[in-house]
Amino acid sequence: MTEELYLVILNAIGLIAFSFSGAIKARIHGLDLFGIILLGFSTALGGGAIRDVMVQRIPLMLTDVSYTIFCIIGIFAGIILKRNIDKAIYTRFFLVSDGIGLASFTATGCIVANQTGLGAIGIVVLGMSTAIGGGILRDVLVNEIPMVLSKEIYATCSFAGCIVFWLLSYKSGIHVAAYISVAVVFIFRMLSIRFGWNLPKFS
Repeated sequence: MTEELYLVILNAIGLIAFSFSGAIKARIHGLDLFGIILLGFSTALGGGAIRDVMVQRIPLMLTDVSYTIFCIIGIFAGIILKRNIDKAIYTRFFLVSDGIGLASFTATGCIVANQTGLGAIGIVVLGMSTAIGGGILRDVLVNEIPMVLSKEIYATCSFAGCIVFWLLSYKSGIHVAAYISVAVVFIFRMLSIRFGWNLPKFS
């Protein structure tokens, strides 16, 4: 599998997962169809747009129709989810899909940083921006404090994935680095939700 194909696959997973999480968040807040679509697209595309701007290229969402297609798939899945499901189950769907998106987009951001010749700092910045940018936009649109600032360990999971990618990319290659990075971010995020891990808070 080539590096480009691996990037496409991870990107597709991230787009579907994040657009689905955006649609679920919209339904939790009782938004109409436009709100569901807006939140789905914003969640899925926000981080990637930030990443592309930082590496001085036109955001791929404006030039690649597959981005729209994958977003529509995720949004449609969020729309057809049964309405009579308990809110707690909706939240569970949201958290898992958000974790998948966080993991996938951390890896895609790292791959893009590697392709553009950036070092450790660039990998961390692009990986984390891609992973958390859309979620921040989603939460702001529904008037919530972004998860990255208030909930269980979130951005730290992405940071850990970036570090793993950077360390492994030199010895194991991009494919292995990206695969393990995805696993680390997702597992770390799910464990933080399960056990309520948080960074220290000060008041």
